[in-house]
Amino acid sequence: MTSIHRIANVLLASTVAAAFAAVAASCGKSEGLPPRPTEMPVRTVVAQSKTLKRLKNYPGTTASVHPVKISARVTGFLDHALVPDGSVVKAGDALYMIDPRPFQAALDQANASLAQANAQVPGARAARDLAKRDVDRNRPLSESGAVSKQNFDQMTSKLEQSESQLQAAEAQVLAATAQVETAKLNLSYCKITAPEAGLLGKSAAYEGQMVGPGYTVDLNDIQQLDPMWAEFSPSATEWPLIGEQLAKGTINATVTYGGVASISAKGTVTFVANQVDKSTSTMMLRATFPNANNAFRPGTYVDVQLELGDVPDVVMVPIQALVARETDFFVWRVKGDGTVENVRVKATIREEEMAGIVEGLKVGDRIVVSGVQKLRDGSKVVEATDAAASSAPAAESKAEKK
Repeated sequence: MTSIHRIANVLLASTVAAAFAAVAASCGKSEGLPPRPTEMPVRTVVAQSKTLKRLKNYPGTTASVHPVKISARVTGFLDHALVPDGSVVKAGDALYMIDPRPFQAALDQANASLAQANAQVPGARAARDLAKRDVDRNRPLSESGAVSKQNFDQMTSKLEQSESQLQAAEAQVLAATAQVETAKLNLSYCKITAPEAGLLGKSAAYEGQMVGPGYTVDLNDIQQLDPMWAEFSPSATEWPLIGEQLAKGTINATVTYGGVASISAKGTVTFVANQVDKSTSTMMLRATFPNANNAFRPGTYVDVQLELGDVPDVVMVPIQALVARETDFFVWRVKGDGTVENVRVKATIREEEMAGIVEGLKVGDRIVVSGVQKLRDGSKVVEATDAAASSAPAAESKAEKK
């Protein structure tokens, strides 16, 4: 037999042996049990209880505590504005000047009239004193008959006349004095000053324009910025809770606006309307808060958060455990056999990254917080190891892409 024939026989023997081995293996294999369900790696937490502050949020609008109209009290040409529009001013700062020359002239004339009235008083007083002395000297003579009754009556009449003239002269002094005071006031009104500190608005009149009664009266306005108000309107159905907290003491409020780069300030509720708005069934409340850096301006839409007491024994779970479905929230709760069930819950309070659950869970329930995408009711779960936890998000993202 040649070497080639020997090699061929060896290869054939190897092939046959392999075939018999495969058949024997397949015939000897027994039927196995159904495959075990796959255990899904998840992260879980145990629900805990906590006492939380009851917080209520309402949309509101800021308003100035003391807005003031800047008005012209006398009629005249506006000489010039002394500060630019939009300036922050202090109480007493000069804002506008009305042409003072006509009012200075009126004051000068009033002073002259007062001087004339004062000049008439000494003569009237001297005439009255002389008439009084004549009456006093002649009264005994009239009683004795040395002076006739007619002459004495003439002296008495002259005294009464002189007293009336003196009273008229003194009244003229009073009237002239009042005219002087009025003229001084009108002259002082030419210089319009800020009645309080605040932010000046946009002018309604400019240099050379006639202002005052009969023309443009309101020249500008000042909005006091510190402190400020935030006005908001809770539903009237919430009044029992709010009223209960007010009866216990002050209600703290946090006023916020600005979105991501939000600005907030702490204040307190300082006013409650005395009736319910019939059209909206709401009650207007007002929170007063400091605004030292003028970050808030009147008319800003803000969020007002009230602290309305404590809520004890609230079941807390991480927000990431909540699954939103239409208008409801659900969580995956791990049962005693290691499977999960989908439970609808009612979440009402949020504190940082935790949600307060008031219905659906109890303290001690184990909740899935990571790896929820593939879960179904009855899914078997196991606490993920570090490796499984690191791979689970990647697997979930691939499933979402499919």
